[in-house]
Amino acid sequence: MTHRDPPATQRLLQAGLAEFARFRRAGARTSRIAAAAEVNKQLIHYYFGNKDGLYSAVLVNVAQEAAQALTSLPLVGLTAVERLRRLIRGQFDFFAQHDAHTRVLLEAESGEEWADAAVRPVVELLTEGQATGFFRDDIDPLTHARQALVLQLGYFAIQRVTSAWGDRVLWRDRAADLVVRGCTW
Repeated sequence: MTHRDPPATQRLLQAGLAEFARFRRAGARTSRIAAAAEVNKQLIHYYFGNKDGLYSAVLVNVAQEAAQALTSLPLVGLTAVERLRRLIRGQFDFFAQHDAHTRVLLEAESGEEWADAAVRPVVELLTEGQATGFFRDDIDPLTHARQALVLQLGYFAIQRVTSAWGDRVLWRDRAADLVVRGCTW
C-alpha cells in the first residue's frame, strides 16, 4: 500500500470533491484537481492510481463524512425508535446542506463500499434495536438502511420535481416516519 501524506491526501480529496461535483466524473480533470490541491499531478497517480481511483476515494470520503455527521447528533436518552427517526432526518439534512457531496453521490455508478459507509450508523442502530426488541427481527438492517439512503437521495435526484411537492422539512419528516414504520412492530 502506498504511504499517503495526510495533508496532501485530504487536499486532493477536497479538490476532487469540488471538481467532480462541478464537472461530473467525465468532465473532471486531474490537472485542475492537482492545481486546486496545490500538489503535483503525479501525486494523484501515486496515491490513487488514476482519476477513477480518486473518484472512488472521494465517494468513500463523502460517505464517511455523512456517517460522521450522524454519529455527532445528540441522541443520548432517546429510545432506539426516536434515535432512528433523528438519524434519518439528520441524513436528509446532511444532503440538503452539502450540495457538492450530494451531487457526487448521485452520479455514482456503483455503490456498495460508499453506500455501506454512509449508512453504517443506521445499520448499527437497527442491529442494536433488534437485539433489544425495538425493531422487527424480519428486516435486514443493511438493506433497510440502504433503502432509507435511496429514499433520501431520491428526493435530491429529482429535486426539480420534488421541490414543487411542498415543504422540504415535511418531506424529510414523512420519509423518516416511513423508514421507522418499516422496521418497528
